[in-house]
Amino acid sequence: MKSVFIAGSRKFYIEIENLVQKLENKNIKVAAAGKWNKGQEDTPESEKNALLNAFKKIDEFDIVYVFSKDGYVGKTVAMEIAYAYARNKIIISSHEIEEMSANVLIKNISSPDNLIEFCIEK
Repeated sequence: MKSVFIAGSRKFYIEIENLVQKLENKNIKVAAAGKWNKGQEDTPESEKNALLNAFKKIDEFDIVYVFSKDGYVGKTVAMEIAYAYARNKIIISSHEIEEMSANVLIKNISSPDNLIEFCIEK
């Protein structure tokens, strides 16, 4: 069974957490970038730590699933996509990504349900 790291903008935090739960319910190893506290102000140090933590997680997982609702990914997610590509990870997106430089690195587009099937395939 394949494992999944989910990359996505904070604006989709709740939807990403719901997807994490859905994958966990299917016994798929999954992680997202981490918890987000709306009330906590971002600093250069906190952003650096979050990005380096995401890179470490990308190294541990087979697939990077980009949650890109309506084609949106922020700059941080674009960096995660580039890192995953450089590490030869399978990169799948929920939607076609607006940003062409990130979109060209995507292997395919897949709904969460199709992602689950892909992870379970032997």
